[in-house]
Amino acid sequence: MADSSVRIGRRTFSGAARTVITPPVGYPMGNWGLRQGVAKGIYRDIHARAVVFERDGLSLAIVSLEIAGLTSETVQAIKSRILQVAGIPLDNVLLNFTHNHTSPDTIVTLPREWMTWTTWLADQVAGVVFNAANQAVSASIGAGLGSFDGWTVNRQYPEKPIDTEVGVMCVDDDEGVPIARLVNFACHGVADGGQYLEWSGDFAGEMSAEIEDQLPGVVAVYVQGAAGDIHPFDWWFGNNASEHLHSHEDTALLGKSLANAALMIASEVKASPDAVLGVVNGPAKLPRHQVNWSLDEALENRSSLESSLGKYSGETWLPGTTTANTAERHPELYGWGNNEVGLVSNQNQPDVPISIRGFRIGDTLISAHAGELFNELGTEIKDAFPAHRPWVASYCDDYIGYISTRQPHEEIKAIPVTEIVDMKKYRRYYGTTTSPYAPEAGEALVKTAIEALNKL
Repeated sequence: MADSSVRIGRRTFSGAARTVITPPVGYPMGNWGLRQGVAKGIYRDIHARAVVFERDGLSLAIVSLEIAGLTSETVQAIKSRILQVAGIPLDNVLLNFTHNHTSPDTIVTLPREWMTWTTWLADQVAGVVFNAANQAVSASIGAGLGSFDGWTVNRQYPEKPIDTEVGVMCVDDDEGVPIARLVNFACHGVADGGQYLEWSGDFAGEMSAEIEDQLPGVVAVYVQGAAGDIHPFDWWFGNNASEHLHSHEDTALLGKSLANAALMIASEVKASPDAVLGVVNGPAKLPRHQVNWSLDEALENRSSLESSLGKYSGETWLPGTTTANTAERHPELYGWGNNEVGLVSNQNQPDVPISIRGFRIGDTLISAHAGELFNELGTEIKDAFPAHRPWVASYCDDYIGYISTRQPHEEIKAIPVTEIVDMKKYRRYYGTTTSPYAPEAGEALVKTAIEALNKL
């Protein structure tokens, strides 16, 4: 990093870098329950990308990882390593996951075979942040907002309107040379499907690669939004007639189209050399999901389902499978009752404490939090600031599960445990049925997020 003694006055400094974090082949793919095989190749390398900002002694980093998620222990190891090598405080690191499903299954637990890789990963991510900071130069920063309509759908309620906003931040040096392009959009990272046994970066990786191809030398960072209930194309739960089947071609189409939409927005952005920085924290507590069945009922139901349904053991998806129809085709995976046991076992546990952070970079506000926030809740955060609609960055830090809106909770609250596992009737509620949190949890998160952004 350049000598801090020259970093005075009303200037912001910024640098960006990327590195490959693709795991070895031969390791289990996971992330799709109907994919039991190991990785046999690499379709597109998986990356970590970082942009560092510094002004008046305050430094912050936005880091995007093209993986589904990590455990809290791994996230803390990564942030501690960043502090050690780059000097950026833990709270000032926005660590965001694209939630790519063609990456290691390290979301909730860390299997033994992944421990070496995640230790290596912490060094790689810290290194890319250090590299970005070390390249920082005086920069001009600006942002714009557009839309990317017709490419995504609410997977629970396909008739509902959804947030299709695309936020784009441009970071250029004093000669006007692009340093970074940051893109905020909300869509599950499930474009590449479970028929592949190859590591890849999904549509977010395709988007970043396309922008980097069109702007040589730039680092293109995808910031995943409130995509808890948002799928690509028309993959609403129960749709058996989609013409898109999770092919690499579909993934490239989505990623490159989003890249071109982002570049169009970027072309209208006016960057300023005077970009104020800020970081705030807002604590919240998420109450637990309450169910209408007992533990004995859930255990009995699970035992019955396990004996009648059996288990899936295929290496990959069967032909014709999409994320929209997997559960209906294979209730032995998604409807066997283990989730219902977990809900009733945890419902009397204390509320889950989380930290909701607000970031300011110039005129752009970013609300950052863990969890898979439903899209409507993310929109509520944005609607609270109509003049300068903020970005919403979900999937930050460790994985804490889905955070659902109230409507689906109310619609299923009286369904008995023996029926809620019927995937032909209730698959559409996935994300609510699997949420560890009560409906008021999302409302509490939104309230705290708005309060935090108001402080910036």
